[in-house]
Order: sequence, then C-alpha cells, then structure tokens
Amino acid sequence: MTARKLTVSLDPDVVDRAKLEVAEGRAESLSAWMNAAAQARLDSEEVAAVLADLFDATGGPVTGVDLATALERLAAVAPR
Repeated sequence: MTARKLTVSLDPDVVDRAKLEVAEGRAESLSAWMNAAAQARLDSEEVAAVLADLFDATGGPVTGVDLATALERLAAVAPR
C-alpha cells in the first residue's frame, strides 16, 4: 500500500503530545502516530458496530458469550 500525503490541522496540544510520543520512541514518526490514531478510531467504530449488532440480536446487554462471538467476528476481518 502506498501512503498518500495530505495536510491536516491539529490542536497544539495534540501536536505536542504526538511529538512527545515520537521523541520518547513510542511512535516512529508523526505520520506513523497519526496513522495509528486514525486506525484506532476506525477499529473502535467497527467494534461499536459489532456490539450494536449483538445487542440488537440478543435484545439485551452483551454477555460473555456475546463478547466471545464479537471477538471471533473481529478476528475474522482481514488484517490491514
């Protein structure tokens, strides 16, 4: 996959935190940090959708079995 370059505007505190993460070795670069943050957002939306489907299917709170099913479904999704 080829990365695409774009310009974004971020709050100064977000930029400072991202730069700190890079400086402390917890991210390879600002681009890598932003990509990981964006991917985490997409992943959390997918998890929320799966849990909403389970709630609709069961008509109640998510149980341990429901959670195991959700994790199986998420594991079946092709890795990025």
